[in-house]
Amino acid sequence: MNIEWNFKTIAIMAAAVVLFIGTNVGQYYVIWKPKINDMKVSYEERIAVLDAELQRIGPIVSVWAIKDEAEDMFAGRQITQDDLMMRELPESFVTQSLVLNPETILGKYYRIGMLPGTLLSTDMVMEDPLDDTIREYDVVASVMPIGLKVGDYIDYRIIYPLGEDYIVLPHKRVEAIHDKTIKLKMSETEIHYYQAALIDFFLQSKNGATLYLTKYLEPGIQKAATPYYAVPKNILAIMTANPNILETLNGSINDQTRKIIDAGNANVTQEVGGDIAQGRGEVSGKIDAGETEFNNLEEELREAAEQAALAEGEGLAPSEPTAPSAEPDAGVTPSDPSLPANPILEIEKGVVE
Repeated sequence: MNIEWNFKTIAIMAAAVVLFIGTNVGQYYVIWKPKINDMKVSYEERIAVLDAELQRIGPIVSVWAIKDEAEDMFAGRQITQDDLMMRELPESFVTQSLVLNPETILGKYYRIGMLPGTLLSTDMVMEDPLDDTIREYDVVASVMPIGLKVGDYIDYRIIYPLGEDYIVLPHKRVEAIHDKTIKLKMSETEIHYYQAALIDFFLQSKNGATLYLTKYLEPGIQKAATPYYAVPKNILAIMTANPNILETLNGSINDQTRKIIDAGNANVTQEVGGDIAQGRGEVSGKIDAGETEFNNLEEELREAAEQAALAEGEGLAPSEPTAPSAEPDAGVTPSDPSLPANPILEIEKGVVE
């Protein structure tokens, strides 16, 4: 009896297994296989779309950008390797103007102020054109802009006693600053123009003539000023004969402008010239005081930043910097009429208002 029961049990169990397997096989062919096929087709379509997108985007390309920690990236600053870092972009995002090789821009200058992380393009870069006569030249001026720094672009100008203002050298990059002297790159022609302006200053400084600089706000965007100045006849003759000056000088235009300059200077009497020179001296003195105050403030801010960095490293709260004096005209001494009003090449730093 037990044996018979065991055979029945085995038979039932076998039938149950067969039924289970058959049911699942049926479900696979009837339900799951079509779903798997649909899923496979869907995934293959998505893969094809992604492959096409990757083909459209293209391979990864290295481009160059400003470092994230870069500071004071002003227009006119010379580009160095230390300013740059490499970024990766898909090829389709890369335009012809983006910088792929840093060697093409090193030694040139930023056209505009740059922010950290900015991708560099060739239209953000400028270079000073050079010819065979370009030389470094040390230049002096009676008045210099407050806060002038290396990399700024300036116009070198002369103003005569009665206010006639002429642009001698336009759009020049400041290569170096040494106390009251700046270094510029100048062509042979520009050197002669500078020397002529210097002689005019020597002859008219007692009447209030001034050599001064004006600074461009955005040198890479602003169009360079057109020079407007004329040299004396003797210097024009030298320039015409100079074999290093390749461009032809327009003597008639120079003579017309020079007549205006000389006629204006001839109208300045000794008494009027003394008053003008005294007034210009007072203005220069106030600007000189402004330059001193500016430098003191810069130094205080630098020291405060150093203290803050030191305190942060030690986990201490930074001390509050002392506010600089805001008194106007501090340290300005009125001109002494007994002294020369405007000694030749007594350089003052500041900005002509």
